Parts: sequence; structure tokens; C-alpha cells
Amino acid sequence: MSADDLDLVALICSRLCHDLAGSIGAINNGVELLAEETDPAMRDEAFGLIAQSACDAARRLAFFRFALGASGGTDEPMGLEELNRVARDYFAGGKVAVSTPDATAQSLPKPLGKALLIGLALAAQALPRGGSMALLPNGTAWQIEAQGPMLRWTEEVAAALDGGAAPPREPHGAMARYAVRLAASVSYRLQAEPTATTLALRFAP
Repeated sequence: MSADDLDLVALICSRLCHDLAGSIGAINNGVELLAEETDPAMRDEAFGLIAQSACDAARRLAFFRFALGASGGTDEPMGLEELNRVARDYFAGGKVAVSTPDATAQSLPKPLGKALLIGLALAAQALPRGGSMALLPNGTAWQIEAQGPMLRWTEEVAAALDGGAAPPREPHGAMARYAVRLAASVSYRLQAEPTATTLALRFAP
């Protein structure tokens, strides 16, 4: 493994830790509150905080398990219904609403499914003021269409998707580079078309 690959792994791990830190910290705060609080109303509030934060951590872990994990091997297909569920759970209650295709018995290559999940995460990150995203099939191709009041599409993410020679230096760029590699492993190309308020991510063979 090259030094650039090691950096890629470290940056992706940083993204995962960042995504979980808030939920885990809230669970810890709730436990500390329970240990110190005797008022029944405050204890009920602490239990609610712990339950909500544990749910948040679980859905985030489920998303990254599917998007980044290696369970089951890459040769096995990913069911579209499963992909839909993981994506909807991950973005539930957030600033960015997501719509996915109607659940069917359809499946797709697992590396492509993982790349689509990462693509959704990248698109959501590019909408700092919220918005909406849609995952749309188009024959054998797929497209993520995102829109909101503002689009923040960084040069590093754009370079990572375009196959720039410079290795990513921040987690979002690393996620983008990994999505490109996943798509390429099943002969798909990933292209981005950003504007001031919209983004199209195309996954085409």
C-alpha cells in the first residue's frame, strides 16, 4: 500500500469519527446527567437524550458499514431496497431531504451501491443550508440530483472526482476519491456538474 493510500484510509477514518463524535458525546453527557441528577423530570430528559443519540449513532454506523465496510465481499450484489433503507435512515430528520427509487427486488453491483451512498453523502455535504436530493436510475446509469439555496462544491472534491494527480488532503476529498475507485472497479465513471444551487452526480458505464 502506497503512502497516498494510507493517507486515504486515515482521512476516511477521520470522516467516520467526525460523523459519530456528536452522537457518542451526547450519550456520554446523558449518562453523566443520570449519575448526578435526582429530579425525575431531568432523569426522563436524560433518558430521552441517550435514546435519541444512540439511535443517531446506530443509523450513522449502518450507513458507513454499507458505504465503507467489506462485509459479505464485493462480489455479492447490493439490494436496491436495502440501499434505499440505509440512505433514508441516515438522512432522516436532517437539513437535506432524500428521495430514492421505489423499493423493488432489483440489485446492483455492491461497489456501485457503495459509491452511490458516498455520492449522496458528498451531495448532502455540499448543501450547507439544506435542500433536497434524489437518487434516480437511468437504464444502467444512475444520477444524484441535489439542489438547495446554496451549493458549496470545493476544489478538492472536484479534483478528486476528476482524477486529479494530487492526493486528497481532507476527508471529503478522500471520500470522493474512494467513490471514484469503487465505481471504476465495476467499469463506471463518476462525473459531477455543479452550479450555484444545484449538483448532478452521474454514475455511467
